[in-house]
Amino acid sequence: MKYSVSFLKYADRDIDAVEEYLSQFYESTVRSFFAELNKKVLMLEDMPYIYPVYERDPFFRQIVLNDYLLFYSVDEEQKLVDIHRIFHHSRDINRIITGYRARE
Repeated sequence: MKYSVSFLKYADRDIDAVEEYLSQFYESTVRSFFAELNKKVLMLEDMPYIYPVYERDPFFRQIVLNDYLLFYSVDEEQKLVDIHRIFHHSRDINRIITGYRARE
């Protein structure tokens, strides 16, 4: 059975920020990022457990997207994958994830 994948509010904002930042460089950079994002999101529909658990908070699993990290969770009962955050790997990951979970 396929899982339904949804981008939550913060992930949508993150994607807009990534697109705005990458568009300062080459159009091909933006296209490449979104092609990779789409490819990995499609994989989640069939295999949501393919990517590793985030070791500091096992609620999340993480995907490496070039220089970015995508954090998502799986609701097995609902067959739902929620994409929570996407941000550059050089940022303070623990602070962002801890702060995000505190707002939930």
